[in-house]
Amino acid sequence: MTRAALYMLASIFLLSWQAAASCSGTGCYCTVNATAVSFGTYNALTQQAVDSTGNVEVSCGSDTIGDSISYLVSLSMGENGKKTDRKMASGRNTLLYNLYTDVTHTAIWADGAGGTSVVSDGYTLSLLCCEIRNYTVYGRIAGGQNAAPGLYSDAIIVTVEW
Repeated sequence: MTRAALYMLASIFLLSWQAAASCSGTGCYCTVNATAVSFGTYNALTQQAVDSTGNVEVSCGSDTIGDSISYLVSLSMGENGKKTDRKMASGRNTLLYNLYTDVTHTAIWADGAGGTSVVSDGYTLSLLCCEIRNYTVYGRIAGGQNAAPGLYSDAIIVTVEW
């Protein structure tokens, strides 16, 4: 097996979802868009972790200027693992990774349960449409994993509760 055959491509797809409303007015609304965390190549021969980022964009508005809105942004556990031990898959092979709210990779971004974190924000709307906030998703594949070559992926659902 050549050294090049030990490399793999990995990416996490972030899917958007919205839920329940909490607003000081009656005409509040929010939308969410997310960009994938694309890790590129992972070299199973090294002990180096691979880091990458994605983005969650939350846009909120209201029928009335001055309404206050607050929301929580959570991430699902993915299709192949648990929120504290996420896995990308390539067929039957897996590669461990996780998603974090911080650049130091200490706060796992999930649903706030079991030691995980969510992102929360709130503000008074100064426009009818739209206040846009961006939140970086910090991803890390742990180094030193003995993973087979392949295209690895996972799908995460982004939920915004406002």
